[in-house]
Amino acid sequence: MELHGNDDPKSPQAPARFPSSFPLLWLLLPQICAFAFCENAPWFSEIPEFRWFIAGLVFLFAASLASGLELLYPKSEEANSEFRLTWKICFPIAAFFLFCAWWNFHAPPLEDWSKKSPREADVEFYTERMFSASEKNFNGLARIEKISGDGLDALAGTRIWFSVPKKLFPGNAPMPGEKICASGVLSGLSPDAFSGSEGFFSYLKRERVSATLTRVENAEIRARDGNFFLRFCARINKKLKTALEQISDESPRRERAGRILGAMLLGERNLLLPEQKENFLLTGTMHIFAVSGLHVSILAAGILTLLHALRTPRVFAWTAMLGSLWFYVQIVGAPPSAVRAWTMLVFLFAGTLFGRGRMAFHGLLFSAFFALMLEPTVLGNTGFRLSYLVVAAILLYGIPLADFFENVLESRRKIPLGALRLHQKILFKIQHAAVSGFCISGAAFLAGTPIVIAEFGMCSFISLAANVILIPAVSLAAWTGAFALLIACLPLAGIALGKISFLLSLIPLLLLDFGTAWLSALPGIAELSFPHKIFGIVGSLVVFATFFFGETIPKFRESPWLRFTSPPLTLCVFLLIFAY
Repeated sequence: MELHGNDDPKSPQAPARFPSSFPLLWLLLPQICAFAFCENAPWFSEIPEFRWFIAGLVFLFAASLASGLELLYPKSEEANSEFRLTWKICFPIAAFFLFCAWWNFHAPPLEDWSKKSPREADVEFYTERMFSASEKNFNGLARIEKISGDGLDALAGTRIWFSVPKKLFPGNAPMPGEKICASGVLSGLSPDAFSGSEGFFSYLKRERVSATLTRVENAEIRARDGNFFLRFCARINKKLKTALEQISDESPRRERAGRILGAMLLGERNLLLPEQKENFLLTGTMHIFAVSGLHVSILAAGILTLLHALRTPRVFAWTAMLGSLWFYVQIVGAPPSAVRAWTMLVFLFAGTLFGRGRMAFHGLLFSAFFALMLEPTVLGNTGFRLSYLVVAAILLYGIPLADFFENVLESRRKIPLGALRLHQKILFKIQHAAVSGFCISGAAFLAGTPIVIAEFGMCSFISLAANVILIPAVSLAAWTGAFALLIACLPLAGIALGKISFLLSLIPLLLLDFGTAWLSALPGIAELSFPHKIFGIVGSLVVFATFFFGETIPKFRESPWLRFTSPPLTLCVFLLIFAY
């Protein structure tokens, strides 16, 4: 699938930002289609995975045979065109069937237990994910191993949502991978039980949860996870939370700043005050509290800058940076968004490390493919969709748009950069930073707006300005806050030094706090919705198509006016037609 950037092979030109072909799309697109089909077609689970597998092998054999015949008859153009068309059709179909088999094999079984009445049960389950949003309970997802109770045998092997009081595990919190035996009330997953929490109910349905276990009176850990590293990370997390409380408890403002820092670095959203949550939500900056690509990239830039300043060899610097970030991801509990972000950066940075910086989009595709293979059900996660669409939008649209405006500014600057005075250089760099920030924020806004409208029923136009103004403060707060927490964990005088170091992060943290309060009071927040939530992902994909065409089609790429105005116009037309 070749898409050439210049029809004249003899004309010299700089290499394109991305390669001229995207062969991984031949696998990624069937993978996404297969997983989306399996998620939205309940009847498919009645077809055994081996049948999907056999069907995939049949089409794969046909594609391989057609490709081999094409190689055997290179001079027959008519035959080659037929063989080429055959394998181009058969290969995606084979991939689709094989990915359906993988979904059916990997995804947990789903039992419709919503119409049955709640009943007491003794359950043995393995924890898969743990959440700390509640102050009284340990919440998480788990897979049932054994269950005893009236008519509950069908739930063995399915996934449940559990809520266990923390008092049952004093100082001995369960971790992912551990086996727990608990007695409680098992309830079917029904929308009536989650009135006012439709988003949470949708999340449980996407995760293929069959029932919930609540009102737990007895619980014990039968088999602890033997992974010493994970238990060590859990102790570090607890120590960081304690240190944060100690360095931010001297005044109300320090406490408010500490809540933001804890939510931002440790992913503890429950630390935020209700008004803080509302302000960040209205300004479209709530994403800074989901430990994801923003946090990982900010910390990665800080670590690389420090190591480069110490004249560390390039390979060692990159290796140390990735290792440190993996350690951080495990400390915060390895949430899926953080793991995806780390995996994404591994692929993105690998291209740069080996001198292939223009392979960024390929790295993004590899990351998405790898993440979906590990966990097929994550395709239905809103955070997964937003993170990859936003990063792709920044690569395909935001960075080229920023380069375009920077070239315009450079061409209009009549004085050489070296001849500028200090204050002129500072103003010039601020101007470039503002332009780049606006372009990147604009790309993220265009890609994510349809999904945000579908999920939250609102469109915050002030999020453009809010992200341009506040993201630099997030970077500064993350660097200085991480430094303060590390200092506070030192023995002896660590807390005292941590309180002093925490002063460095007070200004950016308070800017985030009071800046969002001021911006949320401005007009520019519209309540919009779609007839169906599927319009959200469709709208984002339509806008993404304009980004992709702008990079791959020569007519788009060679016309800045057409390339950079098509996405916002497409989004406006889509909202005018479908949003209300």
